[in-house]
Amino acid sequence: FQDCDMPESLALNVGRCKYSKPTPVQRHAIPVAMAGRDLMACAQTGSGKTAAFCFPTIAGILALGLPPGSRGRKVYPSALILSPTRELASQIHTEARKFCYQTGLRPVVVYGGAPIVNQLRELERGCDILVATPGRLSDLMERGRVSLSEIRYLALDEADRMLDMGFEPQIRRIVEEEDMPPAGQRVTLMFSATFPREIQRLASDFLHDHIYVCLLYT
Repeated sequence: FQDCDMPESLALNVGRCKYSKPTPVQRHAIPVAMAGRDLMACAQTGSGKTAAFCFPTIAGILALGLPPGSRGRKVYPSALILSPTRELASQIHTEARKFCYQTGLRPVVVYGGAPIVNQLRELERGCDILVATPGRLSDLMERGRVSLSEIRYLALDEADRMLDMGFEPQIRRIVEEEDMPPAGQRVTLMFSATFPREIQRLASDFLHDHIYVCLLYT
């Protein structure tokens, strides 16, 4: 991790979280994303994927300069992390909070099956990195509470599981039919435990000049 050109505030958090030796997916994914390239990575659950997309996302936003502030009724996050379930979204948010400590960035999580009022209140306090499940994000966008026009980093975690759960139409609407900058004008990082034809098609549609890494092993 010391070889990565991370902002000091993020590097300190990496040390606080006791990250010393990168996992294979971190070793391959972080340099690619830090260089601003899109990535399609096949890696198993528990391989350290969260840090693999959180570190370069936070570093990239900080390198661009702190956002002017996304507060109020409608928020304009700089990064979006999509995940299939509330449990995984909550886990990612917990890790993102640790990595964002004293960086000035504020991650917020939104998911279905929980009161939307509390999540709206959290969004209004400011949101730079939004962790979301597709259904709840679609709801918030329909309510005019979230804009994706300032997204510079998009991460899709467990993309195959999201497709298995029937989220492809919502994901395509979020990425392709709203106001998110198109492929090539954002960094897109896609992680999947398998690489079926549906994921290959999604990758070809969402990623620009991407690097493919397969780290599946037994």
